Amino acid sequence: MGNSPKHIAVYTKIVADKLLERGYDEETIFRGTAFDASLLQEEAPMVEAADNLGFFEHAADLTKNDLIGFQLSQGQDNRRIGLISYVGLASPNVLEFLLNYGRYVRVVSDVFDGDLSRLKDQGLMSWRYRIPSNIERRQYVEYSVTVLLNTLRHYTGTKLVPRHVGFEHQRKDHVEVLEEFYGCKIMFGAECNSFEFKKADLELPLISADEQLLKVLRGYGDQVLAEKKGEHVGLIPEVEQAIADQLAAGGASLDAVATELGMSPRTLSRKLANRDTTFFRVLEDLRKSLSKSYLRDSDLALAEIAFLLGFSGLSSFNDAFKRWTGQSPGQFRAV
Repeated sequence: MGNSPKHIAVYTKIVADKLLERGYDEETIFRGTAFDASLLQEEAPMVEAADNLGFFEHAADLTKNDLIGFQLSQGQDNRRIGLISYVGLASPNVLEFLLNYGRYVRVVSDVFDGDLSRLKDQGLMSWRYRIPSNIERRQYVEYSVTVLLNTLRHYTGTKLVPRHVGFEHQRKDHVEVLEEFYGCKIMFGAECNSFEFKKADLELPLISADEQLLKVLRGYGDQVLAEKKGEHVGLIPEVEQAIADQLAAGGASLDAVATELGMSPRTLSRKLANRDTTFFRVLEDLRKSLSKSYLRDSDLALAEIAFLLGFSGLSSFNDAFKRWTGQSPGQFRAV
């Protein structure tokens, strides 16, 4: 597993500390996870991304609280994650904070895939995590995004309110709690995670701005990025993303996905075979994972879910879901 994509686990460590403060013992906190109490002694642990995000879902299960990520993020800023935070905070304004954050996030994550190409002109930043779809990420995303907004509010001295927030994951409960904090509508089940800011807010100065420090940190960050250049997060997450982009347009085919990834269908099939899988298996696993999420965390009608998953109709979706789980979609949702 040494080649598995890594992601910084500082937030995971903070959450473990918070659970200790709430009275949970170390054995209970770490049971069933990839971690043990040694995590609490590490300064900036880098761990497999799946283990990192999974710990947040474990915390939600342990506390029986599906807002735990959001709640534990209150009062937190992102200085604990090191370089990318400080290079952001040394920037002159919100725009440069976000641009520098996006540029250097690769220092602490192999799976963060951000798009800031529309930030300057449209105030829009978006991102995804290039990890298999069956890895739950709701708690981590709500934690980390809330911390990011906390940080911007604190260092601008304002109650910065985005125009719009989008999350890939689904949520049907407690939406109003998050919208009250963010101050805007949130679209769950969006194509990607996103923030949209007013152009005037992007120009807000940071009280932590330091031009000389910024030059030093950028130099160091560029050196680290150069050392990481060429590292790759893996084929299967890329295939899954290409499939997800095409599903609602009428399904995804091997030919279309291979073309999007810049290779022939035969080459893609061979590369997947080298990873002990097939295009059909990746497609099925993605549909299965997405279907469970839609049924559990959204109020979408079954026909809408069938459409989003690229099925020709509700009956074919029902048949596939029964094959995957032994239950009908309606039975699964009712549990």
